[in-house]
Amino acid sequence: MAKKSTKRKSPPEPSPLAAVLQQLVVPAFMAESEPSDDDPSFDMSEPEPGEAPCVRGLLRGERLVHVLPIAIDDERTLLRFSLLSGYIISDCPSAVILLGNLLEHTPFQIRIDYQLGLIGRIGIGCDVTVRADDAPLVHRRLVELLKMAADLDWFMPLRMPQHLTWKDVSGLEIDWDDLPHHDLNGFLDEGMAVPPDERTPVIMLRVAQGLARWKDVLQLLRDHPGDLPSRPYAPLKCMAYRELRRWLPAIRAAKAGGIRNGRYPGAKWISPAYTHSLIEAGDDIEALKILGKHHPGEPAYYDWLRGMALHRASDREQAAACFERYFADWPSDILGATKAALLAAED
Repeated sequence: MAKKSTKRKSPPEPSPLAAVLQQLVVPAFMAESEPSDDDPSFDMSEPEPGEAPCVRGLLRGERLVHVLPIAIDDERTLLRFSLLSGYIISDCPSAVILLGNLLEHTPFQIRIDYQLGLIGRIGIGCDVTVRADDAPLVHRRLVELLKMAADLDWFMPLRMPQHLTWKDVSGLEIDWDDLPHHDLNGFLDEGMAVPPDERTPVIMLRVAQGLARWKDVLQLLRDHPGDLPSRPYAPLKCMAYRELRRWLPAIRAAKAGGIRNGRYPGAKWISPAYTHSLIEAGDDIEALKILGKHHPGEPAYYDWLRGMALHRASDREQAAACFERYFADWPSDILGATKAALLAAED
């Protein structure tokens, strides 16, 4: 009897597109993820025959990123980066135009989700053409994309507070995709009309925020202190009062949430809603004390808020210098430019 071969079969060679991902994208994801042996933060898909592989996962503990390779020729591959920025359900087309203008001077653009018109999902991304030795380029562009997402973390509360993060819409009482997106106002009206113990308060809160119905946001926070505890939701409460131009209640809400020197517990940066409320309430000196002097590497909105506070303090020259620095970094902030023009008209 012939002996069976004990030689192990070599694993199949990866497809050319899978090899590109393994050599260029996976190392970049590893560098920007928080790896765990039990729960890896990203994976590479096992595609069906005829489909392209992809790499997707959670980077820096909070950014959902997807990279799809598209073959160009034997030497070049187009990598399509996409990052889930969140959801905008109130006047979504205008928000897309605003964000598109904001990204005009960057390598990135809005990713139009196939469900965008229905559920308001917003993505940002870019296309990069690479060769086999372009690992540094891939990593650099991924870092730039993550930096853009971090910048939007302050831009959204400042300019589009109805924006919802993907974390806001995950783990709700009703799956976000199952909501009646054709009539979210009606869904919220119906929920607000029933007794509090018959509501789904967390999802109603997010729908109210997404629809910019700030009075309903405040009502839900009052009616459901158990489901919506005051400290974790203090930033939203402050922002809701700010949107209603109730500056002093906004400041009180932030202080009740433990804000100190403009920062909530564990926050890296100053709260734009709280600092803006201080300025509008006439406490520009406190706002300037919190903001301090300009430092390289700080978020751009610090200069925006400094300009606002200095303008309120009648220091027009220094205010103009702060606005100039801000617009050097964010030249396509249409709402900011409009506000700056209105302030200049006051002089």
